[in-house]
Amino acid sequence: MLNPTARNIFLVMLTMTSGCVDAISFLALGQVFTAAMTGNTVLFGLSLSHADGLSVMRYAVALLGFMLGAAVGAAILIRRRQNSGWSGIVTATLCMELAALVLFVVLIYILPPSALLHLNGLLILILSFAMGVQGVAARRIGVNAVTTTVITSTLTGLVETLVWKAGDKTQLQNHGDEPNKRNGNTASVTSILMWISVIVFYGVGAGICGVFELHFAFEAIWLPIGLVAFVLLTDTVLRMFTLMRSSDKGTLSRQ
Repeated sequence: MLNPTARNIFLVMLTMTSGCVDAISFLALGQVFTAAMTGNTVLFGLSLSHADGLSVMRYAVALLGFMLGAAVGAAILIRRRQNSGWSGIVTATLCMELAALVLFVVLIYILPPSALLHLNGLLILILSFAMGVQGVAARRIGVNAVTTTVITSTLTGLVETLVWKAGDKTQLQNHGDEPNKRNGNTASVTSILMWISVIVFYGVGAGICGVFELHFAFEAIWLPIGLVAFVLLTDTVLRMFTLMRSSDKGTLSRQ
């Protein structure tokens, strides 16, 4: 099992990936999100009311792609659904996300720009599929309020916890009791820093990839690909290192 520090760093990087992908899809694929499905649901509703510039099909495809990705991720993880934490099967699931992002790259390189215009829906489907896979993998990792594909719950949890902690501090000063334990407010400083990092880096990813998209168009996809590849490669190296250490300890204990 991955150590908590590495796990948290990887989750922040995956959240940054979501911000990157959302920026690319919103700017280059017609104002559609491929990670933030809450936004797509709102835009889908607006498009049904014939709001100018909004396409029902784009948002329907994004929602469908995300659900397909979530279904594939769930199928891979089905035998480990009772377990939580960053395990080998989670890494294997994220390989499916990377494969989808690579497929996106292949299409943008082999197809002419005119063809890409007609395959807008396919590109949306691929990106939203990748984010659906990531979302399911993040749920299995099980870090409170961190989904990597949307920050609404993270922001809610952060504000709630900060308000409660401020209230607990006031009560402690006034009454000298231990409201923290009484109210069950046990969120650690590490958790709070994690939530702040997730929120910040989602925006950082969107901002950086937005600039890249304006200058390099679809080739901005290399940034989220690099992030996911780094996470998978580093995780693999850490696991191999852990296995080697365990093997060495076992050898020493037998001697």
